[in-house]
This record gives sequence, structure tokens and C-alpha cells, in this order.
Amino acid sequence: MIVLAFFLLTKPQLRHQPPPKNFRSEVIEMLRLNNQQASHFNELADEHKQKMEEINKRQARLLFPYFESLTNSVDSIGKDSILNKYQQLEMEKIEMTYQHFQDIEKSLNKEQLSDFKYFIKKATNKLLLSKKKHSPPPKDFD
Repeated sequence: MIVLAFFLLTKPQLRHQPPPKNFRSEVIEMLRLNNQQASHFNELADEHKQKMEEINKRQARLLFPYFESLTNSVDSIGKDSILNKYQQLEMEKIEMTYQHFQDIEKSLNKEQLSDFKYFIKKATNKLLLSKKKHSPPPKDFD
């Protein structure tokens, strides 16, 4: 009992750190959005996220047969056609994101427009340079 009390009482205290901000919160702060603008921004962001997820799913559905063709000797799936469709979907994502940024810009007032350039820089860096953490392949993957 005394040993347990010792460990409980001498346990190092964890410092309370604020949770990391999500990017939406950063944008709302960065662009100094009022409540109405923030609500509209969140709607735009939700819609954009949903569209991107749908396109990502469509791209994944295209890639399964493409890579499975490695195990088939017959090229009946039209690999070139699959790659073209995949590229078309990637182009849609780029165009939708561009439009999304334009929609955000349209919702800003004159004072906020000066912050838009910085927002674009941060957003494109996040989109293009951030590396998503992927877990390593399973140990029995060999």
C-alpha cells in the first residue's frame, strides 16, 4: 500500500498543453472571419471535403483493377483508359480546390482581402508540402 501511494504521489505531473489548432480554426483566425463568415467558411470547407473524398474514392476504384492487371496476362482492362480517367479526376480536384479558394475570397470584406495572399500561401503549403503519416506495411507483408 505504501509503495502504491509512493508511486501515485511522486508521479511526474503532465503539463497541460492546449490542443493543437485545426487548420479551419487557423484560417478563421488568419482571415479574421466574423461569426457569419466563419459559419459560411465551415459550410464551404465541409462541401469541399466531401467532394474531395468522393473523387478520392473514385480514383481508388480505378486503381484496383489497374494494379490487379499485373496478375493477369490479358490486358482487357484498358490500362491507358484507367490512367486517363484517373488524371481527369485529379484535374477535377485541382479545379474544385481553385474554385473553393475563390469562394472563400468572395466572402471576405476589403479589410480581410489583405490576408488572403497569406492564407493561399499557408493553404497551398499544407496541401502540397505536408506529409500525411502513413503506418508502415504489416510485418507479414513480405
